[in-house]
Amino acid sequence: MIYGDRDVIPKSERLADFVAHVEGVSLDCGHWIQEEKPEDTNQVILNWLAQKSAT
Repeated sequence: MIYGDRDVIPKSERLADFVAHVEGVSLDCGHWIQEEKPEDTNQVILNWLAQKSAT
């Protein structure tokens, strides 16, 4: 899950209770991470995909 550090909507501290093997990443932005930090968002996703394909 990718979160914005400055998002006014609080992130779920209990996400792991509902999503197995969840990983959290925070970026220095608000709620619209893909609009505010598109390159960083893409890199997080690409890194996650590379990690999954290596296993």
